[in-house]
Amino acid sequence: MNDEELMAKIRLGDQKSFIYLVDNYKKKILALCYSYTQDSHEAEDLSQDVFITFYKNANKFREQSSISTYLYKIAVSRCIDFKRKLSIKSMLTGIVNVSVKAEDLDQKIYVRQCINKLPKDIKIPIVLFYYVGLDQKEIGKILNISQKAVEGRIYRGKQKLRAMFIKEDGIYDEKKLGLH
Repeated sequence: MNDEELMAKIRLGDQKSFIYLVDNYKKKILALCYSYTQDSHEAEDLSQDVFITFYKNANKFREQSSISTYLYKIAVSRCIDFKRKLSIKSMLTGIVNVSVKAEDLDQKIYVRQCINKLPKDIKIPIVLFYYVGLDQKEIGKILNISQKAVEGRIYRGKQKLRAMFIKEDGIYDEKKLGLH
């Protein structure tokens, strides 16, 4: 089923279509929300809010972008609001694979700490690109900026991260961490 057909059914109140949509996107939306909250319960609440907002605004969706872009846009907006309200200090603390070796875990924690130091306009594209796995075109749609602007922000973010790594005596291998 394509986005147009899915939206048409959702607009008509077809619960099965909405459940289909939720099932297809819930893990990625939850992961994005968790990266902001660092709390599984808060992330679940936020992700539910994203889908409720999507459902309530289904008639406002103009289909100028994909459903996934619209969902991510809502999610990023909700997460930013959440962060503002609660003054969350660390956006990425919980995104780590617990099965990694101790030194890899330390490196990932260090990278998250460095990412947290980046300005918001650079941090969000870095998170959406490296942690959520979106492409630059979709990130541009979510943030209402051009693909070139996204590319530039990711580039500047990587440059700033490299500078942070070098400042720490170059002990972290950026290629190993996926930031090359």
